[in-house]
Amino acid sequence: MGSESNRIDVVVCHYNKSQAAHLHHMALHTMAFLCKEQPTDLNIILVDGSPVRDDELAQGLERLGVEYLHCGKELSATETVNAGIMRTKNPVVVYLTNDVFIQAAQVRKLAAEVRGNIACAFPYLTSCDYGTQIERRLPVPRRCYPSRMVIVVAAFSREALEKVGLMPTEITGVFCDVILSILLREEGYSLVLRNVGHVIHLGQQTLKTGASTTLWEPDAVWFAKHYPQYWRKGMILFHKVAQRTSTKIMYFALEYLPVSVVNMLGLERLVWQLEPYLCAEKGTYREGVRRILGMK
Repeated sequence: MGSESNRIDVVVCHYNKSQAAHLHHMALHTMAFLCKEQPTDLNIILVDGSPVRDDELAQGLERLGVEYLHCGKELSATETVNAGIMRTKNPVVVYLTNDVFIQAAQVRKLAAEVRGNIACAFPYLTSCDYGTQIERRLPVPRRCYPSRMVIVVAAFSREALEKVGLMPTEITGVFCDVILSILLREEGYSLVLRNVGHVIHLGQQTLKTGASTTLWEPDAVWFAKHYPQYWRKGMILFHKVAQRTSTKIMYFALEYLPVSVVNMLGLERLVWQLEPYLCAEKGTYREGVRRILGMK
């Protein structure tokens, strides 16, 4: 679908079944942070998958210039994502959860990466389930091509999303990022990890204890059934979607070595630490180090 402007669609996924005050205020704070520059180029819509509409939240978002959408019923994470994406119309769609503090300028940097063969761009985060994407103290490449991404915040090509289709509603959402990574790679697209600066993700602080495990188990069963070629003995085969030979070899070793050996030697953490540097775009890491050291 075409666009009449250079605006960027931003879809925010929100869920607050218990109507908890901290989740209500968190959504307002993250949206206020995103809108503090009053960005006119961002078309922001918050999709509320909660069972009950939050009129107070809707009013607060309206003052910020953010559209509020409640579909009149409770939605799963994947249904919430789908509902938001179906409302978009511009070439680049940025998705983020309600617990991410990101600035409009950082959103623009991610959106600018989505061009040509690159269908998805995502940032380093203060916390996430994918160690490669966690912010670190050491200088990192400005741009690299890891094996997958976490969908906490990511910019997508609308054309690519139309090709891979909507997210399966049979899953809760835990495997959304894995499935999207696989589908985009199968279509021949690339995914890029872009250093846009400090992006705060509250992560597990917004979930009940054990919620991830509870959601992961049924999704894992569904994934194993529908994507058996990417599944082996309870483990996702990320070497099959890795974008660089070096990381493909490392993930292959992780997946076929005994789990006890991997855990004892901390090999998964080691791969996560090395991946940004091994799959960096040529010259970007060296350039970043020189900039930090004040060298021309």
